[in-house]
Parts: sequence; C-alpha cells; structure tokens
Amino acid sequence: MAKKEYTYEEICRNIVAKKFAPVYIMMGDEPFFMDQITDLLLENVLEESERDFNQIIMYGADTDAASIINAARRFPMMSKYQLVVVREAQLIRDIELLSNYVKNPLMSTVLVINYKYKNLVPSPPPPTGNPAGTC
Repeated sequence: MAKKEYTYEEICRNIVAKKFAPVYIMMGDEPFFMDQITDLLLENVLEESERDFNQIIMYGADTDAASIINAARRFPMMSKYQLVVVREAQLIRDIELLSNYVKNPLMSTVLVINYKYKNLVPSPPPPTGNPAGTC
C-alpha cells in the first residue's frame, strides 16, 4: 500500500498544529516549497531552549546514510522530539540505505530529507516492443 501524498497546505496545517510526521521526504524540481516546509518545521518542532541538544542540520555533500541514521536513532534530551534536517540530500551517494530507517522510524525524531532537483523514485522504463502500426 502506497503512502498518502499530502498537499502543501495539509502539511503546513499539521506542522502548525504540532502534528508531526516522523519522516518528511521532499523531492522534486521546485525547491521553494521544500524550503518553506523545512523552515516551518525548524520554527515549530522545538522550542528555542531545546534546539542546542535536539536539532541537527546536515548537508548531503558532507554526510552519509549511516551518519543520518545514527543521528535519527538518538533520543531527545529534555524534549519530546529531536529534529534532524538533511539539506541537499541528492548529494548523498548511499541514500538508498535510509530506506530501512524510513520503514521503522523513531517516533521521537522528526527526520526531514530535502532531495532537490531530482526524484528518489525512478521513472518507469519506456515501453518495449514494436510501436503500433510498425513491423
């Protein structure tokens, strides 16, 4: 069963209402909305006093899947949540290794993956065989 895709408005409404998903995977050619949702999460998941110990921002060029999983598996310190944001995730070479974490995430972690200008889901292959009307 495929996961439900939410609209931008639904995601923003849930974030403001403090109803956080354990994983946000945002991908595609339009980075504006990804950045808006990420900023909204950065503002709403943690209080200012909780951010020093419970907010981690990583960049795809400087990290790998194992480091992201290790950060996401930590428990928050004196907070209900910890926030792990991965910017430029399209630069992570072994990103497919995150799939095991995404299948069974830690509920006290909000993991945000920004995969810009690309799509993690491969496009379907072109049809094979003879096109209609040819020999």
